[in-house]
Amino acid sequence: MVAAGEEAPGALEIVRLFINTLSLPTGPDQFESLDQATAWSRRHGLPVVADDQALAAVRAFRERLRDLLFANNGEGEVTAAWQGLREYAGSARLSVSVDSPRGIGLRPEGAGAERAIAAVLAIVYEAVVTGTWSRLRACRKATCRYAYYDRTKNGSRAWCSMQTCGNREKAQRRRRRVRHGHD
Repeated sequence: MVAAGEEAPGALEIVRLFINTLSLPTGPDQFESLDQATAWSRRHGLPVVADDQALAAVRAFRERLRDLLFANNGEGEVTAAWQGLREYAGSARLSVSVDSPRGIGLRPEGAGAERAIAAVLAIVYEAVVTGTWSRLRACRKATCRYAYYDRTKNGSRAWCSMQTCGNREKAQRRRRRVRHGHD
């Protein structure tokens, strides 16, 4: 759905891709099985999960992140969406690292799901600090919620694609207005 050149900057692209491992409303889900999740995680440099319970935790974390991106797009309550990450942040182990080219940063610790979640949270933290986080959004169409990076000058992009979700949503609004005699 997202055209070339619309990727999120730097490591934030991994978060966008992670959220889009499930295409709503019905799939496919690239984290449906341990084998699929392992292959995806290795391709993108994230720690792999070891069992089905950890995989379920990572999938639930992905959806809490999607809720936050939906809130970034003006849908839903931002405070509640951040609260949805509290349990994951509480169990994530991060250490401060010093890297000569980059300076100081966060490094995930632990193993399995906790390490994978910590790695993503470290990227989210960096994006919040650098000011890029608020432009990572989920499509306003509730049945889509595809993650995209808003590169518009005024930060007003609402849908993953104007050609699909944007046009459909506008057409539905127009039909509702006509049906209720407001056109």
